[in-house]
Amino acid sequence: MNVKGRVAIVTGASTGIGREVARELASRSATVVLASRNREKLEAVAEDLAPYPGLTLVIPTDVTDRYAVEALARRTVEVYGSIDILVNNAGMGLFAPIAGGSIENARRLFEVNFWGAVQSIQATVPYMQSQKRGHIVNVSSIAGWIAPPHMGMYAATKFALRAVSDSLRVELAGSGVNVSTIFPGLTQTQFTENMVQEVAVPHIPPVVRWATPQTVASRVIQAIRWGWRDVFIAPEDIAVVGFSTVAPYASDWAMRAFMGPQRIADDFTLPREERSTEREDAEPPAEPA
Repeated sequence: MNVKGRVAIVTGASTGIGREVARELASRSATVVLASRNREKLEAVAEDLAPYPGLTLVIPTDVTDRYAVEALARRTVEVYGSIDILVNNAGMGLFAPIAGGSIENARRLFEVNFWGAVQSIQATVPYMQSQKRGHIVNVSSIAGWIAPPHMGMYAATKFALRAVSDSLRVELAGSGVNVSTIFPGLTQTQFTENMVQEVAVPHIPPVVRWATPQTVASRVIQAIRWGWRDVFIAPEDIAVVGFSTVAPYASDWAMRAFMGPQRIADDFTLPREERSTEREDAEPPAEPA
């Protein structure tokens, strides 16, 4: 699909990958509907995109609210007449043990990363089917293929999103609606800083190469343009997935060595039995991209 003149909804558009995807679309004369919870940040993105030929519309949306997501889709069609592209990028991170982690944090993670995407799909696909055209891009992660220690819950949301993509692709075959899944690895965004940390995130060695959000955004555009199914960002990401497949025991050892010993995060020190309420009044991090 040529994105020129198409109408695209981008969730998690306020920062990182989402912001760069919006920029790439607008620079190619697409109309971009910017969605995330933070209106102020979205307005800043819209102002940044003003010099580009594509139109922009800000619609603050919490993807965990089904009615808000339905309103997002309905408003987009009311203003522009169609929804041609959906980029499911909204998400949050969680670094926590499986056995001793907060169930409340895990549930919130699924509400944003998984159910937010599903609700966005259900709100937009009927419009795409009626048009007999559309493209859905689900931004998963390398964690949708492998599950590092303390990222098991996060990986579970990304495995689940990958499964939804694969099933949806077949369900929509012949309808004119395509589905792509993007699998970024380490990316230079605020994701690590914004993620909920129940245990401390290990230091990443300086020799590790990080992808830029601009690179990921370019791959998203390529996936839409050429109808690609699964998209990896860097050769290292493919190598990691391949290594975990052919040498799973060695992969387990490597991940354990890379992550190092577990250490409770500085801001998450309450006893396990008290963890169900310690973040009750805290706003979870915005879609980090």
